[in-house]
Amino acid sequence: MTQNNHRHILLAIDSISGRGAEKVVVNLAEALLKLGHKVSIIIYEDIVEFDIDSRIHIHHLKPQIHKGSRIFSRFTDRKNANIFQALLSSIETMRGHVDLILSALPRIDRILSRIEDDRIFHVIHNPLSLQNGIRKNSWRKKLSRIWHMKRMYDDRQIIVVSAGIGDDLINYVKIRPASLKAIYNPFHFDEIEKLAAKPLNLPSKIIGKDYLLHIGALTLQQKRQDVLIQAFALSGLTCNLVLLGKGKDEKKIRVLIKKYGVSDRVFLLGFQANPYPWIKKARMLVLTSDYEGFGNVLVEAMALNTPVLSTNCPTGPREIFSVRMQECLVPNGNIQALAEKMKKFYASPPRIDKKNLNRFDATHIAKEYLKLIQ
Repeated sequence: MTQNNHRHILLAIDSISGRGAEKVVVNLAEALLKLGHKVSIIIYEDIVEFDIDSRIHIHHLKPQIHKGSRIFSRFTDRKNANIFQALLSSIETMRGHVDLILSALPRIDRILSRIEDDRIFHVIHNPLSLQNGIRKNSWRKKLSRIWHMKRMYDDRQIIVVSAGIGDDLINYVKIRPASLKAIYNPFHFDEIEKLAAKPLNLPSKIIGKDYLLHIGALTLQQKRQDVLIQAFALSGLTCNLVLLGKGKDEKKIRVLIKKYGVSDRVFLLGFQANPYPWIKKARMLVLTSDYEGFGNVLVEAMALNTPVLSTNCPTGPREIFSVRMQECLVPNGNIQALAEKMKKFYASPPRIDKKNLNRFDATHIAKEYLKLIQ
C-alpha cells in the first residue's frame, strides 16, 4: 500500500466499555490499522475497558452533560456538536485529514446528527423499535419515540450491522435515510483462537463437570436470562450453567436461580475480559435474547467449534446461521422448546458450518467500510 492510499478513519462511540457494540468498534479499529490506515476514536464517556493498540489515538469528547427535562437536551446537543467539531479540527491538525467518520450508539449519534458532513455514517447496532419499545408502547409513546428517532436519523447515511435492523428501521421506526447499507460485524478469528488457548482457572464447583454457557449483559428486558434459567431447570440436565456478564438485573437473576431450584448448578461469574477459554471449554453456548442487533457470541462460539443454540430474534441470529444450521433456532420466549433443544443438543450437538463464518472476517469487513469513502 502506498502512502497515497493511507486513510484516516475516526470512530465515535459512547464509551469503550466491555460490551458488544464497543467490542465491534475495537475490532474494526484494529482491522483498519492492520491494513495500514490511521485510526482515531472519540468517546463520549471516559471509559476504556479493552486493551487498545497504542497506535489508535483515543480522545475524550468532554461533553456538556444535560440535566433536567429532555426537551431542553437539544440545546446541549448543539453545544456538544460544536465541541465535537472543535475536537475533530484538533485531531486533523495533529494527524491529518479524516476521510471517514463512523458514529455508533445513541448519545454520540444524537450529537453527530446535528452536524452536516458527508463523511459521517451512523452505525446502528440494535433494532431500534425493540430497543426503544416502539412496537409495544401506547400510540402516544410510540409517536413520541418515532419522532425522536426520525429527528436523529432521517436523511442521514446509515449503516446497519444486519439486514434485519434495516428492515426494522424502515418498517417500524419509519426512518427515511439518505442511504442504507448492511455491513456485518468484524471478527479476528486468529486472535480468538489465540486467546482461547490461554489457561482457564475454573472455580472448584465447576471442575470436572460440563457446563452450558451464556454471555451477555445481565438485563432481563433484552437478554431474557429468566427464560434461560427456567428452560435449564425444565431440561433436567445435570450439568452446570455459567453466566458471564454484568448488569443492573443481577439481583433479580439470583432470585430466579433460587426460585427454580438450580442454585447448586447455575453460576454468575461476572464480566470476563477474555471469555474465549470459557467458550472453548463449554458444552454449548445458549443465547436467549428477545432481540439482538447481530449476536457476536454466536460467531465466536462457532469459530471455536462450540455448539450454539439461540432464540429466533427478529434480527441477527437467523442471518448468522446458514441454511444448514436453522435447527439452532428456537421461537422467542418458548421455554418448553428451549428446554427440549438444550437436552437434544447436549446429547447430540449440531454440525457447525464454519465456512459460513468467512464473511465475518475483520479484514473483509474493514474493506467494506473503506468503500464508503468518496
